Formats: sequence, structure tokens, C-alpha cells
Amino acid sequence: MTNQLPYLSIDRHDVLSREDFIQNYLKPRRPVIMRSFAQNWPALEKWTYEYLKQGCGQVEVPLYSEAFANSDNDYLDSTQSMPFGAYLDLIQAGPTPLRMFLFNVFKYMPQLRDDFSYPDLGVPFLKNHPFLFVGGQDAYVDIHYDLDHSHVFLTQMTGTKRVILYGSEDSKKLYRHPLTVSCNVDFRDPDLERYPKLREIQGYECILEPGDTIFIPSRWWHFIEYSTAGISLTLRAMPETWPARLAGLASIIKLKVIDQYLGKMIGEKKWYQIKENWAHARARKA
Repeated sequence: MTNQLPYLSIDRHDVLSREDFIQNYLKPRRPVIMRSFAQNWPALEKWTYEYLKQGCGQVEVPLYSEAFANSDNDYLDSTQSMPFGAYLDLIQAGPTPLRMFLFNVFKYMPQLRDDFSYPDLGVPFLKNHPFLFVGGQDAYVDIHYDLDHSHVFLTQMTGTKRVILYGSEDSKKLYRHPLTVSCNVDFRDPDLERYPKLREIQGYECILEPGDTIFIPSRWWHFIEYSTAGISLTLRAMPETWPARLAGLASIIKLKVIDQYLGKMIGEKKWYQIKENWAHARARKA
């Protein structure tokens, strides 16, 4: 890496009570890493590569490499597909940019739902939508925030990840593309000449170890890089207020309807460049 940005560390707690979580992190919208969130989960011991291969190794799964930084591709477009078991063999063999996300493994192995629980932290968990995330060493997820504005609780099961976070108030200086939840900055090696406003904002960084759960508040930007091959589980919760939930719905409509319609009407590459130019104009004024 040639361009380094300074990052603050994220609070870590081996034990964090419901009251402390609500007062110190949920209400002020601050990220935190908790060991107590998943400390009693059987999944931490049971969910090995071999166990998952035995349960649904023949299931064909979509795989992704990076899509939206320096690209006009849709981040939901998969790169290729292969049997889940073959993919797990692939990531154990060495580095690969391919990753899985939003995979509903529970459709094929419903017994996995018995291996984790939802702690009482004062948030309305979306209990029908847990997702497995799997990636090879050097795979990464471009910086973005969740489209529906949900809170994210990301638990690392195996392997390690590097996570970079920025608050929602930094969206313009992160050069957010209008109508989307993404930007063009590659946070593996950010181009500070092209994106000088990055020097004016403060990000946070951590390495997630097995058993760590990071709370990523609603609309917080997150960049994730697989330091090693690994498996993680994401539990999500809706924002606490109805105005915040409606804002999430509006975000979905902007991206899935308006943004995609304009891309088809104007042309994906031209529309992408318009959004990039627009993002720079807004950043200069920020």
C-alpha cells in the first residue's frame, strides 16, 4: 500500500451488557466489537469447512469478485458459480478474489439455526434473514453501507478480516455516488490525489478474530478485506424508528428503480461517469 490513511481503533469488550450496549453504542450510533455476543454459540465449534461440505457441498452457489469500485457493473451481479464444496476447497488451497455473500445456507441446512441465538440487545432482529459470508484470502468488499439501512452484527466464525468503518456523516467526503450506497474509492490503496477529501475525515479500523462480533450501526460505511480465508455470519436488525425504516425503503427504491432505470436509459458506462463527476462536485462543496 502506498497511500495510508490514519485510523482509530474500535472499542472492544469481552462482556458487554444490554444496558451498556444501548447507552454507549446503539443510541449514539457507535461501532463496537463484542466477544460476549456469540460466546455460547455451538456454531463457533461446529461450522467447519468439512461440516458445511457434508451438509450442502453439492449446492451450486453464486460467487463474486469486486464489482462497483472502478466499474460500472452492478454489485449484485455474480462472476461465476460452482458447487459450495468445490468453492470451500478453492479458498483453502490459496488466495482467491472470489467470495460469497447473502448466501441462505439455512435453506439447505435448517439445523444450523439451532447453532446460534439472538442476544437481547434492545434491537428488532430480522430473524428470517441471517446470512453466511465466505471468502478467500485477499477477497474484499468495496466500501458501502447496507441498502435498507439495517444495523449489522457481523460474527467471525473462522479466519480473520480487516474492517474499515466511516460514519454516515462522511458520505459526501467519501464521494458517494448519488442514488446509491457505494462510491468509487478503493480502500486497499486509496488514491488521495483523486479523492483529497478523504484526508479530512476520520475512519476506524480493526481485525476481526474468530468469536468477535462487530456492531456496524445503520448507514455506517464498511470496507471488508479477508486477511485469510474465512466464514462469518451476519445478523441484521431494523432501525428503531419508523422514519429511519422508511428512509431505508426509499434507499431501496432509489437504487433498484431510479438508478437502474437511468443506467439503462443513458447507458451504464455514461451514467456511472455522471455519478462519479457528481460525487466529486458534492465533495468539493462539503
